[in-house]
Amino acid sequence: MNNETLQPFNTSGWVDTPARHAVASTLGPEFAIRARNLMGANADKDLLLFKAWKDLLGSYPKYVAQKIGDCTSFASGHNVDLTQAIEIVIGGENESYKETSTEALYGAGRELANMLGGGDGCYGSALAKAVTTVGVAPREAVGEYSGQRAKQWGHSGTPADIKKLMNEHKMGSAALVVSLDELDAALANGYPVTVCSNQGFTMSRDTDGFCSPQGSWAHAMLIAGKRITGRKGYLICQSWGSNVPSGPLALDQPDFSFWVEPNVIARMLAVRDSFAFSKFAGYPGRPLPSHWTYDKAA
Repeated sequence: MNNETLQPFNTSGWVDTPARHAVASTLGPEFAIRARNLMGANADKDLLLFKAWKDLLGSYPKYVAQKIGDCTSFASGHNVDLTQAIEIVIGGENESYKETSTEALYGAGRELANMLGGGDGCYGSALAKAVTTVGVAPREAVGEYSGQRAKQWGHSGTPADIKKLMNEHKMGSAALVVSLDELDAALANGYPVTVCSNQGFTMSRDTDGFCSPQGSWAHAMLIAGKRITGRKGYLICQSWGSNVPSGPLALDQPDFSFWVEPNVIARMLAVRDSFAFSKFAGYPGRPLPSHWTYDKAA
């Protein structure tokens, strides 16, 4: 694959439609209001939430690449997965980690968005509503990821028996994140954020693990960390499989991720289709482990 390819796989899966604003309004006010007590939190430090995966599993997940335009379900499913890992690691939750079925989320999100039928894609607020009102299903109950299954369930909806299973595992909250202040407050308290926009990037990481803005992707991804060590930026996890983009890694980041400059992230959040998930009916503040900062020995 050419490292400068602007659209590596089926990244066109985010649908920018006015309907997404109406769905977002049903989720309640923005993060600054929902989590007013967290705003202004000390976020002037590394906030490497992605390390929860490694703490819990011993290594980062081996996520496969999306096969159709179902990136919104990957971004949201990865958010659920990382939130789950964070709760187990720092919240002492007595539960086993189970990867989320993206196909089940995709079908549920498209049904909520009234998008069943032909074509691919969805939007962030529909998936945020799906994880809180329909729920999530573990990957083990559905099987290994299948693009054909995603296509089928995106066309006809998630089967009733799978939706019944999803109903047993709902997220407690999903709040719209529209600014760097809100993003910093969310990350500082252990809440990853899905991000949907048309912003594209180069497909090779520089020496610091960053990708530069370039081109246009109608795409959804996951913001899983912040860094101030060496160079300020935010970590984006993608849905294209291992070592994409290619190039150097930094601060123990997963190989399915890249760092992005703050001003670029601010533009992406301003699109108003990015969400912080919480297991709770709200966003309680909690300290993060001290080792979720840069450690050259990591």
